[in-house]
Amino acid sequence: MSKNQKDDIGSVVNISEKIEAIKPLYLTPNENISREVLIPGYQEAESADCMVGFFSSSSLSLVAPGLATYLHRTDKPLRLIISPHLSDWDIQAMEGGIFGEEEIINGFFDSIFTSEEQLVNFTLRSLSFLIKENRVEIKIALLKDALFHLKVWLFHLDIGTFAVHGSTNFTLSGISRNKEQISISKSWVDNTQSYTTKILEDQFDSLWTNNEMDCKVIALPMAISDKLVKKYSNGERPTENELAALYQKAGSGNQPDPNRQEFIIPKGLVYDSGPYQHQGKAVDAWKANKYRGILSMATGSGKTITAMIGSFKLWKELGSLVVVITAPYIPLLNQWEEEVKLFGLDPTNLSGVSAAQKAKTIARIRRRLDTQQSSIEVIIISQKSLNGEDFVKELSKITTKSLLIGDEVHNLGSSGFQVSAPTFYDYRMGLSATPIRQYDSEGTDFLLDYFGRIVFEYSLEEAINSCLVPYDYHIHPVMLTEDEMDRWSEITHQIKSNNWRLVDNEPDAVLQSLFRKRRLILESAENKILTLKNLLSKQVKSDLKHTLIYCTDKNPGQMLEVNSILNESKITFRKITDEESSDVKLTKAIIRDFKEGDIQVLTAKRVLDEGVNIPQISRAYILASTTVERQWVQRRGRLLRRSPDTGKTKSVIHDFVVLPPETADDEGLALIRSELIRLTEFGEIALNAGAPDGPLRIIHELRQKVFY
Repeated sequence: MSKNQKDDIGSVVNISEKIEAIKPLYLTPNENISREVLIPGYQEAESADCMVGFFSSSSLSLVAPGLATYLHRTDKPLRLIISPHLSDWDIQAMEGGIFGEEEIINGFFDSIFTSEEQLVNFTLRSLSFLIKENRVEIKIALLKDALFHLKVWLFHLDIGTFAVHGSTNFTLSGISRNKEQISISKSWVDNTQSYTTKILEDQFDSLWTNNEMDCKVIALPMAISDKLVKKYSNGERPTENELAALYQKAGSGNQPDPNRQEFIIPKGLVYDSGPYQHQGKAVDAWKANKYRGILSMATGSGKTITAMIGSFKLWKELGSLVVVITAPYIPLLNQWEEEVKLFGLDPTNLSGVSAAQKAKTIARIRRRLDTQQSSIEVIIISQKSLNGEDFVKELSKITTKSLLIGDEVHNLGSSGFQVSAPTFYDYRMGLSATPIRQYDSEGTDFLLDYFGRIVFEYSLEEAINSCLVPYDYHIHPVMLTEDEMDRWSEITHQIKSNNWRLVDNEPDAVLQSLFRKRRLILESAENKILTLKNLLSKQVKSDLKHTLIYCTDKNPGQMLEVNSILNESKITFRKITDEESSDVKLTKAIIRDFKEGDIQVLTAKRVLDEGVNIPQISRAYILASTTVERQWVQRRGRLLRRSPDTGKTKSVIHDFVVLPPETADDEGLALIRSELIRLTEFGEIALNAGAPDGPLRIIHELRQKVFY
């Protein structure tokens, strides 16, 4: 039931009978202020604040009906400013809510809301839970040599605010037993009461933001961590010396949490001039597009650093931010973790973490943000888990603004991600050297819609001699054997016979299997091994330092043969496959030995396409031929990274190109055409492009074979 009344400007407002019935003055314990004042206040309030000298969890039982209703009807926390003098039990309950694990509530609370019964019977556990769920926020007020002794409740309704002020604390005794007096001021009644509520509201806001000259207000997590709360029993009163000691210990009241992350730009990082000025331009373009868009930047041009610079600028503008970084492979995730640390942050890497642990970890992150222990959090997760139900559910509970950084973003154009892509990210950045998905316009359109348009492009040609080293390019034609060519032609015939299996230009499982079998013939061509063995035999062994041999991931036998050749030639080497790269310590040890020259050669599979960053590589033999643009662009770019450690000035790339036998038919010529695209892209900007034995001469000869 409610009653209509005109406010001071003549508008009609609704006032519930319970609020209307609240009198201007109460005397306890003769009058029940919990039933007549506080419970109705919580039942009707849109938000509620309180500042009192003393607080105890036991008092929650007295206002349970109202508080339970409040927790159900609004998502606003109950804000409390209290003195540091608490019971031992209440301190433990608060510590449990801040630092405790999920187990403090598992099996006890069935929902995020505390019921009236729970508030009455389990006040300590209810307090822990409410703090953990950010439904109650507490700050500690410290005066130099006096008690913080305000006693004020503020109930903010849709019609205005009513204030409860007087002599009673938010304790069991204060509300129900002691001889106390409280007054009620309703902002909508008259100017005097409006003035009183306004003064009290301003006082609370000033304290909450720590803007009082003579009072330090500390967030509860920091107060507990810094031991600024003290155990006191009923009737005890702290001395002036004790109060002064706490005040002094609190420092300025705004002192940083020693565990608080400080987002910084690494010393010496220059991104607005010089060889890496493209990074600053990329960030500016992304910012101009309202912090959305895709950065198309050559592999090795510093996409990770660029993304972190962008994150820093967005964080500076917002004041608080959650950054979620996603990448396709564990090695790349681990690499991101190391790069993020350079910016003063301690990222949370959730790769390989169980659903239950993800939930706990994200809950702690949310708690740090909500309690202002942290203003920046970085979460690293695999693209496979990015749209996982467990991860999305927990992350969506965070109210802080969020940024999604998608590394190798072309992978997120897959149909699997499209159907369940999370929509709650406020800002988005895509990173890739090849954001356009080859032969997949639908996937490309999705990326441009989800992340935003391509706002910045930085080509390999632009990067070379700026932030990347130039390269020599050597093409090594490799002939298919007659047997391999027969198998190629047979499979090609099967593909043509099964063209009906194409649905919307997408091959079904049978057709995909045939394509893989045909590709395997190219990547595993027997003569590649013979050609490699011949080239290595002509190389001075000392020149093989910092060499990479790219093997196919479709035939394990090829890497075994390569490793056998290296063994026979007494060339030191280590392999890097998914098995090695999943072990962070092992990968670091291999890279360290490679960098220092204890290992001359790395043999690797596809994991290095979008994974481990090893700038020391200065020579590469690419046995894993590919017509997939994304793959060969990635491979080339990773070989051209600058390496100040080794003084690298250029790279040397040996590309093994599969050719059909001289007797080949049109199918064989089609094979050459598919390889020519990559050869031309690689060859035209190579240092030795026009040399007598350079790539352009070989490309010209191949074109003549195909087209004449």
